[in-house]
Amino acid sequence: MPGRLVIPFTVALLCGVAVAADAQVRLEDFAQRLGPYAIGPQKFSVVLHKKRMAIGGDPETQETLSSIEIRDAAGALHYERSLPFRLAGSAFQYTIDASAEVLQGKQARGLLVSYGTLPSPPLSGQAWQVFGTFDGTMVPFSKPLSFDGQLVIEKDAKGVVKTGSEPNFQPEVLRAKVWGGNFFVLVPLRVDWLPAKMSLAWRCAKSTPQDVRAMCEYPVEAERVPVEESPTFVRLFSEADAGFTPAHIVVQKDSQVEFLATEAEVLWQEDAEEASLRVGDDPWLKVRIDGKEGWIHTYEDFSAIGLPLTN
Repeated sequence: MPGRLVIPFTVALLCGVAVAADAQVRLEDFAQRLGPYAIGPQKFSVVLHKKRMAIGGDPETQETLSSIEIRDAAGALHYERSLPFRLAGSAFQYTIDASAEVLQGKQARGLLVSYGTLPSPPLSGQAWQVFGTFDGTMVPFSKPLSFDGQLVIEKDAKGVVKTGSEPNFQPEVLRAKVWGGNFFVLVPLRVDWLPAKMSLAWRCAKSTPQDVRAMCEYPVEAERVPVEESPTFVRLFSEADAGFTPAHIVVQKDSQVEFLATEAEVLWQEDAEEASLRVGDDPWLKVRIDGKEGWIHTYEDFSAIGLPLTN
């Protein structure tokens, strides 16, 4: 849903009922039907029930989604969700919208519903939900999943969203590009068509001096901003383990720096309305600095290498 995804989705889903409107503001109900989409032998439509200000005006502030339904070709209801709204004078305090696309997997076909809000901080305000058929009923594979970042969407030549694959991993995946404060972590999400579930693809366990943490290795995306105070240095570990003795590597402003991987804990958390992803504390980052390869893991070293902490 281009350009319309902006306040933290959690704020928009604090409850499943609408907030009462100001008595002086008249609201109109209307509906938008998306589809039909052919999913197996059936066809489904996504119905967006919306409210708008009777006075008219900018739809980005005066129209909002109040509920969403998925119905089959006979009109039978398969899924329904209510969303709240709140007024601020003659406009909505925030607006919610949604879109739907076919999700084509190797084993089956489903729907990918994207939600978004206006306004919200950068990187936030989006959520995604996969649907597929289970015993002939269109069901959600999880609660709407939100995180700071983007779902990495791959499409075929016809514009249909496709699932992907992960090395040494049989199930199909979608990929979440999750902001970890200093860099993006590319997290594969497992799409299981038969049990109709979506979850983290990898389950890992690593012993630390404090406890056992679910630290997995993931690809990363990072953009270096060299520091003005040059040279600096970082503590480069041979393994992602603070028990090893690090080498002190000088980093020049023009050093060749490559970002190779991260070892991080990615947390899938749920409340009554939604699921969310976030990168846990103290991730490790595998780098190559002027040909020297190793791991760094503190915010001081991330900053020294050109990856300052940002929200």
